[in-house]
Amino acid sequence: MIKEYYLSILSGQQRGFVAAIIKSTLTTFTLPYSAVLKTRNALYNNGIVRSTSLPAKVISIGNITTGGTGKTPLVEFSVKYLREIGKKVAILSRGYGGNNSSQEDNEITNDECLALKENLQDVPVLAGKDRVKNGEKAISEFGVDCVILDDGFQHFKLKRDLDIVVIDALNPFGGGKLIPRGGLREPLRNLGRADLFIISHCDQGKEQTIQSIYTRLKQINPRASVCESNHTAVQIDNIKDGTVLELEWLKGKRVYALSGIGNPESFTFTLKGLEADLIMHRVFRDHHNYTQSELDKVISDSQLLGADAIVVTQKDIVKIRKLEVKGANILSLKIEIQITKGIELYKEAIDRVVKN
Repeated sequence: MIKEYYLSILSGQQRGFVAAIIKSTLTTFTLPYSAVLKTRNALYNNGIVRSTSLPAKVISIGNITTGGTGKTPLVEFSVKYLREIGKKVAILSRGYGGNNSSQEDNEITNDECLALKENLQDVPVLAGKDRVKNGEKAISEFGVDCVILDDGFQHFKLKRDLDIVVIDALNPFGGGKLIPRGGLREPLRNLGRADLFIISHCDQGKEQTIQSIYTRLKQINPRASVCESNHTAVQIDNIKDGTVLELEWLKGKRVYALSGIGNPESFTFTLKGLEADLIMHRVFRDHHNYTQSELDKVISDSQLLGADAIVVTQKDIVKIRKLEVKGANILSLKIEIQITKGIELYKEAIDRVVKN
């Protein structure tokens, strides 16, 4: 409830004295954040602090807003394309929001890293704050010739050869305000650094909105190409026995949805698009690590509501697996990205970098 009220204030839906005070306070908090951004940018732009180059191609995939833009599926898509054209790839992640200890080198990884490791089992995924060190490790230990810098648009320490920025059609520009007043991680003018834009969730956005995004991006950065994409469900995994169900299984089923992701509305949209009877959607904050008591409550509630299944995202299932599910029918919906417009622009941008 508090989150909804906060978001309604940021969007301008809430008006009045209290809302005005809150907005004024949040605006004040953006000032030191903005000062830090300007100082950092000046240090790098003036060569006082230098970016480190790796003896491998570096492709950054990031965003300019907080929340779930759909960046992780694009990382997976890009790794698969790079391998298709004969490249040896590793993923470098910050591991933000994680508290799961990796068995490989005791690094701290988050749910997105775990999902990437699960989907790309023979691709090194290195998580940690020092991505220069991890990049060097990927090259020396795994012999990669290309690295994907996951969530790298704001990471200046590592020099990149291509900057791809994901723009969410449902919340493209974070209200035009820096956090915490809005959802921008840096000013919109900094999109001028991008080489390629991928608009995500286009099937959920209005055509007029998508066209306005094109217009705004071209005003800020006329040289960068723009592609459109959708997030598409591809299969259902059963946590109990590892079996795979066809998507048609969800049609007409009473579903209790559970998610701890940046864009839960997109998960709702997908389930309804698969004609599931969505009786409840329990939403936790992004990167939430579930406790046994929370899962027990979800299972109990789903049984009381007569749910046929509890359906979660893959980001959630990698954390739920370590808990006791007590015979509950818990299913994971796997999502992949599809570039629906401009795939040739995407491939040209990648090829131009990695084939030189």
